[in-house]
Amino acid sequence: MNDDLDISGKTAEELLNLYFGFVNYEIGEIPEEDTEKAFTYLIAAANKGLPEAWAELGACYLAGLGVEPDEAKAHDLLEKAALKNEANAQMNLYILMRDKAQTGEEKKDALYWLNQAVENNVPSALFETGTLYYHGLVHEQDLKKAFEYFSKAADAGSAEGFSMLGTMYHLGQGVNHDLKKAAEFFEKAAELGSITGLYNLGNAYMGGLGVEQDYEDAINCFEDITDLEEPFYLMPDLEDKRTRSDIAQIFHRIQVYNMIYPAAHHNLGIMYKQGLGTEINETQALYHFMLAAENGFAQSCLQAGTMLYTGEGVKESEPEKAFEYLNFALNEGLEEAKLCLSLMYYFGEGVEENKVKGIEMIDDLIVKGNVPAIQIKNSMLDKE
Repeated sequence: MNDDLDISGKTAEELLNLYFGFVNYEIGEIPEEDTEKAFTYLIAAANKGLPEAWAELGACYLAGLGVEPDEAKAHDLLEKAALKNEANAQMNLYILMRDKAQTGEEKKDALYWLNQAVENNVPSALFETGTLYYHGLVHEQDLKKAFEYFSKAADAGSAEGFSMLGTMYHLGQGVNHDLKKAAEFFEKAAELGSITGLYNLGNAYMGGLGVEQDYEDAINCFEDITDLEEPFYLMPDLEDKRTRSDIAQIFHRIQVYNMIYPAAHHNLGIMYKQGLGTEINETQALYHFMLAAENGFAQSCLQAGTMLYTGEGVKESEPEKAFEYLNFALNEGLEEAKLCLSLMYYFGEGVEENKVKGIEMIDDLIVKGNVPAIQIKNSMLDKE
């Protein structure tokens, strides 16, 4: 603890406000040089028995924000705060208990705190409940209830709630199929900072789904995602105890970003390769495919591997890297990767020559009715 700070005579509420005063709203966190001072105030507020401070300090121990992660300390502090009806502590306690639950009774105990957070209208709790109904997790799948809870989450300010409403209208799940409404919800979600909403809005513009087709707007949506530097944290309203230090929301945005970031690069690759809303640019297309591929996006591995093998977007073919991408795509179930891989095995390009394996691969595609595979096999035999 920092002994140079005067904390005597200050109320717990004053100490907590001093802690929050160190938050940099531009970066959404406490600068490293101020961490020790800030936590001196926070710990002092917690030691004075302030439930809000317990909730905040518990969240910090849960996510390792400014302190080393400590689940035991997090559980103790969050439970004390949750019992005092601190809404964000209830949601964070649910996340901690859910991830550790092994038995049915432990899962039931975790759900108790989720339901308490729902009663307090916590946006992420409403969204989580909608997700449980949507996927049939814990509860039996019920798309109408999922829609109901996503609607409540959206009304409470959840950007992802709006995005899921858009998805359900887009797919006609629990509601009538309505692409126009879907696009409207995607746009609202994007305005509130939803990465999935922004991605889905880009897809809507790309395909003319519920909106007038506009490739340039689609590119703008996808580039807004790929240009993000800190994608998983939105600065909360520190006056709103329902959303302050909402670790569930932070964890969710990290997971979403890991899925959406490579998908956005992949779509940009498609648009540059086909000249949709921009000039055809194979170099830019390959750049985006490779960024997505490096993040494990199988479709981009297929595209990048094919381009590297055929020499598109590069000065000369790069068979070794091409084989790496194409083999990954094949292992992820993309049979089309065999088109190039068969040639690479047959002629020993980027991999040790294995003519038998090359023929086996191409014959497997031919049996499945792949017409290009017939042409490739003919080219193999013609070069012999």
